[in-house]
Amino acid sequence: MSPNEYKFNIQMGCGGCSSALEDALKDVKGIEYFDVSLEQKTVLVNAQSSLSYEAVLAILKETGKTIQSGEANGQAREV
Repeated sequence: MSPNEYKFNIQMGCGGCSSALEDALKDVKGIEYFDVSLEQKTVLVNAQSSLSYEAVLAILKETGKTIQSGEANGQAREV
C-alpha cells in the first residue's frame, strides 16, 4: 500500500519554529519521511497507512504553532 501524504501550512517565523516541528516528528512511528520548510511555511509528511492525518495533526498542534491549513493526499482537510 502506498504511503499517505499530508501537507500542512503552519505559521513559522524562525529556525526555532521549524526545529520544534522537526523534533515533534522525528521519532513518530509510521512516518517514512518528512520535510519542514521555513521558507514556504509548510510541513510535508509521508506516512504509512497506519498513521492517520488526525494523529499527525495532533502531534503538530502540541508544538503550539498555528496550523493554517492541511491536506491529506491532495484533499483539503479540517485543522
